[in-house]
Amino acid sequence: MVNEKKIIDSWTTNAANWIEIIDNNGIESRRLITNKAIVDAVCSNKPATALDVGCGEGWLTKELYDKGIEMTGVDVIPELIERAREKAKGDFLVASYEDIVSGKIVFSKLFDTIVINFALIAKESTENLLAALPRYLSPGGKLLIQTLHPFSRKAIDDYKSGWKEGSWDGLGEQFTLPYQWYFCTLEDWLLLLDRSGFHSIKVTEVLHPQSAKPLSVIFECTPH
Repeated sequence: MVNEKKIIDSWTTNAANWIEIIDNNGIESRRLITNKAIVDAVCSNKPATALDVGCGEGWLTKELYDKGIEMTGVDVIPELIERAREKAKGDFLVASYEDIVSGKIVFSKLFDTIVINFALIAKESTENLLAALPRYLSPGGKLLIQTLHPFSRKAIDDYKSGWKEGSWDGLGEQFTLPYQWYFCTLEDWLLLLDRSGFHSIKVTEVLHPQSAKPLSVIFECTPH
């Protein structure tokens, strides 16, 4: 769990930098396509309620609330939750993925949708979280995950699940403390979701609108 602690330490250190770059729409892939892709994917199911896990500073929570969805957001970084409360209406909780798994935090309802947007970057906490999520979904509810397209690692001949060296490259010199993150191949993602109690897994590839380079995938699935 050492790598997972370093991830949290890095996000704690860079919270203000992250808030600034998101508020200024400073990440090209998000601005071009990935933000819209996850909003459209959630809204296509017309949920009345949704849980945004790893909600960060709250941009997605706000977008979905503005579209009429009753929102709850959870993140482990207090500074990000504070900004989310300023930005969006909804219930916001400071909690780790382990807090969700253990039931330390108690939600007031089940959710029609649980959405996780670029917020699964470790190993053990991801595995434990996904296995716990079915009990938080209402009957017929859906889990949606957007993550880095696994094929992005093929371009550098490193298409193997495991811990990878990370960086904040492209986001500015103000970002410090890069961390290792856990990469899954497409096959391993599908196996993990199945093992976690999900089926009917729909995979949507999100491509750069000009170059058609794969940027992300969105997994949409329902509990067994």
